[in-house]
Amino acid sequence: MAWKGASVVFILSILLSSPAMAESYISTASIFELGVSARVAGLGGAFIALADDEAAAFYNPAGLPALSETRFSSQFTRPFGAFSYGTLGAAQPGWGGYFLLLDSDTLEERDLYGNPTGTFRYTSMGLVLGFGHQLSGGLSFGLQVKAYGLAFPTQGFGLSFSPCLLFQGGARTYGVVWRNLLNWPIRYADGHTEPWISDVAVGIAWKLGRETYAIDFTENLITRGDISCVRLGFESRRFFPLILRAGTNREGTSFGFSVYWNTLRIDFALLTHEFLPQTCVFSLSWDWGK
Repeated sequence: MAWKGASVVFILSILLSSPAMAESYISTASIFELGVSARVAGLGGAFIALADDEAAAFYNPAGLPALSETRFSSQFTRPFGAFSYGTLGAAQPGWGGYFLLLDSDTLEERDLYGNPTGTFRYTSMGLVLGFGHQLSGGLSFGLQVKAYGLAFPTQGFGLSFSPCLLFQGGARTYGVVWRNLLNWPIRYADGHTEPWISDVAVGIAWKLGRETYAIDFTENLITRGDISCVRLGFESRRFFPLILRAGTNREGTSFGFSVYWNTLRIDFALLTHEFLPQTCVFSLSWDWGK
């Protein structure tokens, strides 16, 4: 099973080298931790309670009922020239979804002693569907369905469900996502299975005039007493149609902006890391209803 060792190394390199990452665990389905929005990346990944655009389908579907129009988005990035990662998404009031594709270049396969044994390619996909319903008193409920598929060098499939809540009280909004609460382990063609990582993520966001502040916490780390799981984000609309933002998490600091041009929104984020090169992320969003 030499390919497994190589693929694990590849996944580890992706997740540990991405400044957008704020988790300490590694699993095959961690493709879902890479994100789908340059706006969220610029906020340091803090979006669980904010959840006010199409990216809510990915981060907290309980925010989807508040959308006022149909929105489409796309993102592509190639961090450090090591792999290609792209997403396509769409959302409208009450529901939305994203398709994720992670593809490597041709990789050199090595044995346990570091000797070259051949080459292979790694390709995995993810599908995220989110549904939200407004209850009452500023409370909304959401459900997220995630499907993972490995296409190369072998085949694998897994499914998970994540319930979500969002509560708005005045200028503050509170969000909770029980990630992968119900799931079917990822099963590969050779019979090997891998569990999903289940944890609780909570967030708080508040708006003060034209500024927005957001904080996210992840239970998986809090239970170990590691406060470095905190994600912080700040966004300012003071210079609209130019929107500025900044964020930070355990992997580094991020800066970003958005520019509106009619129904098109262009998002950019610069992610910094203490040891690794900087990474740029671009995404486009289009409002169908405007």
